[in-house]
Amino acid sequence: MLETRGLCKSFGALEVAREIDFRLERGARHALIGPNGAGKTTFVNLLTGVLLPSRGNVLLEGEDVTTLAQAKRVKRGIARTFQINQLFRGLTVQENLCIAVSERLGVGGAMLRPAGKRADVIDEASRLMEILKLGEDAGRRVVELPYGRQRLVELAIALGLNPRVLLLDEPAAGIPSAESHILLDAIATLPKDIAVLIIEHDMDLVFRFADRITVLVSGAIFAEGTPAEIAANREVRAVYLGSALDA
Repeated sequence: MLETRGLCKSFGALEVAREIDFRLERGARHALIGPNGAGKTTFVNLLTGVLLPSRGNVLLEGEDVTTLAQAKRVKRGIARTFQINQLFRGLTVQENLCIAVSERLGVGGAMLRPAGKRADVIDEASRLMEILKLGEDAGRRVVELPYGRQRLVELAIALGLNPRVLLLDEPAAGIPSAESHILLDAIATLPKDIAVLIIEHDMDLVFRFADRITVLVSGAIFAEGTPAEIAANREVRAVYLGSALDA
């Protein structure tokens, strides 16, 4: 579904992505892990068009999208959440979701009928709030919500874009551990052919979610395999996983 070939990114002499060959299969539940500074968010920024690579290619279903703008990649089906959420903090939860759904349906610029008054938009926003257990917060402004609830709003917006590829950058950050199941439950409701890549430091969540794990160290792929293979990999434990499991 999504592939990189020889992907590199440098800022002057600093190389933050080094010859990354990566495949995200259709329907995958894939985790990307690694120590702080490994280049995980940079890699997602390259996949989504926030950054352009110094060398290499990004392919979506075999089509080269390396130079395609961010908005056009979203229209092609690549959606993401951010390490620090990107929301309209002065608007309500429902309004944030209606904006995303309206843009996907192509009615966001309608002059004669406000998108927030359309039954189809409101119904879709309500469905997303139900999935993420946000119904009681529908009328609250985002700025009033605890940060963990804001993370769930951002995930609801990403789902509202009806993605074929969903990239989640530390989606559990700020979410109480007792509520992390909401995140996994929401992903479980997705159509099975949607590919999901999650960047996460919570190893319990990673091993509950992923059927494949890639370990990134110093901008390069260090190891890749099933959760069982990664857990048993002595080198991975030495550079990252041991300390993460002990945390």
